[in-house]
Amino acid sequence: MSNLQTSIISGLSFLTSLQSDHPGWYWEVADPNHGDHKIWPQSQHLLYLTFKRLGKLAAASQIYYANDFKAPAEDRNIPTCSRFCVLDNDPSLFYLAGAENSVNFDEVALVGHYWALMGDTTKPPNLAQFLKTQWNPTLGVLGMDAGDKQANLFRVYKTALAGTLFARVGGPAIADCQSTAIKLQSLQDPCGGWVTDLDTTGRPNGVCNIETTCLALICLDCAAKGRFSSVIS
Repeated sequence: MSNLQTSIISGLSFLTSLQSDHPGWYWEVADPNHGDHKIWPQSQHLLYLTFKRLGKLAAASQIYYANDFKAPAEDRNIPTCSRFCVLDNDPSLFYLAGAENSVNFDEVALVGHYWALMGDTTKPPNLAQFLKTQWNPTLGVLGMDAGDKQANLFRVYKTALAGTLFARVGGPAIADCQSTAIKLQSLQDPCGGWVTDLDTTGRPNGVCNIETTCLALICLDCAAKGRFSSVIS
């Protein structure tokens, strides 16, 4: 078994441990006293497509039937699925449809996925190349965008999303996805999950959660397969 597969199995174990007493609902974080110990609809959608991609089809099906992914997200007036749907190879409800870029690096990656699904062969590699120019060579992660600079934190999920776009672009960019996955492996917590934030020294700052863990696992899966594979429907 490869090191990547071992990390993926560990990450899946962490995600499974977050299941609540309600079938198909998972807590964002494990600590019941943490402010984010909630059921976030957007995270349920991301967890659904992560489980589906990684072969946990029974769990994915349970999440699907327990949630309405077209209902408004809890923290924004857009459908729950409209942010990460492009990772499920479905651009139909993408909340940034038609956008060509963004000041937020996570959205740059998602927009790249969108244009790839729309058949554009120019914008995705250009956006991927832009993200490469924003890399922090000292820490080996994606640098801070304007919002991150205000918090003075590096966002691990943005690094993971960049890695998924590298895989989507393919060709020589696969090597960039794989080096991103290796860095993500080094940031995996002993519990199996990933923390969202890194301080300026590269030290994790926070607790492991669904969103960052799912995105890290998707990047690792892409690196292990050497491509952004189609998702089982």
